Amino acid sequence: MGKSFALLVLGAIILAAGVWYTIEVGHSVMAIVAALIMAAGGGIITWGLAVAADVHSPTSHKI
Repeated sequence: MGKSFALLVLGAIILAAGVWYTIEVGHSVMAIVAALIMAAGGGIITWGLAVAADVHSPTSHKI
Protein backbone atom coordinates (compact mmCIF):
# COMPACT_ATOMS: atom_id res chain seq x y z
CA MET A 1 0.00 0.00 0.00
CA GLY A 2 2.98 2.27 0.54
CA LYS A 3 3.97 2.06 -3.12
CA SER A 4 0.49 3.08 -4.25
CA PHE A 5 0.45 6.06 -1.86
CA ALA A 6 3.89 7.14 -3.08
CA LEU A 7 2.73 6.94 -6.70
CA LEU A 8 -0.41 8.94 -5.91
CA VAL A 9 1.59 11.69 -4.20
CA LEU A 10 4.22 11.78 -6.95
CA GLY A 11 1.54 11.92 -9.64
CA ALA A 12 -0.27 14.74 -7.85
CA ILE A 13 2.95 16.74 -7.58
CA ILE A 14 3.73 16.27 -11.28
CA LEU A 15 0.15 17.12 -12.24
CA ALA A 16 0.25 20.29 -10.12
CA ALA A 17 3.59 21.24 -11.68
CA GLY A 18 2.06 20.80 -15.13
CA VAL A 19 -0.88 23.04 -14.23
CA TRP A 20 1.49 25.66 -12.83
CA TYR A 21 3.63 25.47 -15.97
CA THR A 22 0.53 25.85 -18.14
CA ILE A 23 -0.40 29.01 -16.27
CA GLU A 24 3.14 30.36 -16.69
CA VAL A 25 3.51 29.75 -20.44
CA GLY A 26 -0.03 30.74 -21.43
CA HIS A 27 -1.24 30.15 -24.97
CA SER A 28 1.99 29.25 -26.75
CA VAL A 29 3.72 26.27 -28.28
CA MET A 30 5.24 25.42 -24.88
CA ALA A 31 1.73 24.63 -23.66
CA ILE A 32 2.12 21.32 -25.51
CA VAL A 33 5.00 20.41 -23.18
CA ALA A 34 2.88 21.43 -20.20
CA ALA A 35 0.07 19.19 -21.44
CA LEU A 36 2.50 16.27 -21.70
CA ILE A 37 3.66 16.90 -18.13
CA MET A 38 0.06 16.91 -16.92
CA ALA A 39 -0.61 13.69 -18.86
CA ALA A 40 2.38 12.04 -17.20
CA GLY A 41 1.13 13.11 -13.77
CA GLY A 42 -2.34 11.75 -14.50
CA GLY A 43 -0.83 8.51 -15.75
CA ILE A 44 1.17 8.06 -12.57
CA ILE A 45 -1.96 8.72 -10.48
CA THR A 46 -3.78 6.04 -12.49
CA TRP A 47 -0.86 3.68 -11.97
CA GLY A 48 -1.06 4.29 -8.21
CA LEU A 49 -4.80 3.56 -8.20
CA ALA A 50 -4.17 0.34 -10.14
CA VAL A 51 -1.52 -0.77 -7.64
CA ALA A 52 -3.91 -0.03 -4.76
CA ALA A 53 -6.68 -2.02 -6.43
CA ASP A 54 -4.32 -4.94 -7.04
CA VAL A 55 -3.15 -4.92 -3.42
CA HIS A 56 -6.76 -4.86 -2.20
CA SER A 57 -7.96 -7.64 -4.53
CA PRO A 58 -5.07 -9.40 -6.28
CA THR A 59 -6.00 -10.81 -9.66
CA SER A 60 -3.01 -13.16 -9.77
CA HIS A 61 -4.59 -15.41 -7.10
CA LYS A 62 -7.85 -15.69 -9.05
CA ILE A 63 -6.35 -17.04 -12.26
